[in-house]
Amino acid sequence: MLAASLVLAAGASAQTYPTRPIRFITVAAPGTVGDIIPRVVGQELAIRLKQPVVVENRPGGSGLVGATAGAHSAPDGYNLLLSTSGTMIVNTFVYSKMPFDSQKDFEPVALVASVPLVLVVNGSSPLMNFKDLVALARSRPGAVSYGSLGNGSTANISASILKKVEGVDMVHVPYKGAQDALKDIFADRLTMMFDFIGTSLPHIRSGKLRALAVAKSKRLDVLPDVPSMEELGYPGFDTTMYYGAYVPAGTPRDIVERLGQEFRAVLRQESVREKFAAIVVDPGELTGERFAAYQTAQFVRWREIIKSLDIPVE
Repeated sequence: MLAASLVLAAGASAQTYPTRPIRFITVAAPGTVGDIIPRVVGQELAIRLKQPVVVENRPGGSGLVGATAGAHSAPDGYNLLLSTSGTMIVNTFVYSKMPFDSQKDFEPVALVASVPLVLVVNGSSPLMNFKDLVALARSRPGAVSYGSLGNGSTANISASILKKVEGVDMVHVPYKGAQDALKDIFADRLTMMFDFIGTSLPHIRSGKLRALAVAKSKRLDVLPDVPSMEELGYPGFDTTMYYGAYVPAGTPRDIVERLGQEFRAVLRQESVREKFAAIVVDPGELTGERFAAYQTAQFVRWREIIKSLDIPVE
């Protein structure tokens, strides 16, 4: 009788879920790519689930602020987290003590999007190309400053690879959000940044920013004249970041599977794919166990990358 009641309870949760609004925490600041993604997806999820999906911005600390809030939320299916590979994976290797265990404290729901990075400087900067940047860093140690969202962020890792390979000294300046870093680039208080292409592209097109390189192995269609890091002599350089959707560990399995199905359906919608294309974001296709397996492989990859870099453990 007990076993039967548990089966019936599980079935009931799948049939009745959801019955109230769903909170969708994002580790990104308002107005950024990581803010636009959950709003685009959340709008469609709300239609499919017939309940409001409320996006809540929790930026800061390389994503740790938002991810910690997600980890400590009730595992009832009404608390979703949109976090990055930098927060969930890279941070594991650059912080001596994490406020959560991203493999034990979360259930992976879906790989939502992949976002390439681009190396940008002020549009009026005398640095006309990547070689100019490297030459400045070599000739004047400490003269080049670069922004990121924190020690374990993908932007910082990208710049750290550059520092390591070229043997140059550049000053790291962490920010709470990418927009704050861009403001300092516009004001000539910051030299460069590896930024999400969707955030920087409008400024590149307007001339406020100049793109020196794409942090991938090949060029981007939207920036055909900008070389990839591999072209510039960095074989295998690809720090494309992904955004994943998670729920707290302990969330009922049937609800996790239901959410995975809904994310898969939403990410295949043409309207969503068009909105993602507008911010140069590739929609994900992995959900549930396939996403979990992909993330496990990424832990192995990034562990080796971090080991090779001079990134201080905090």
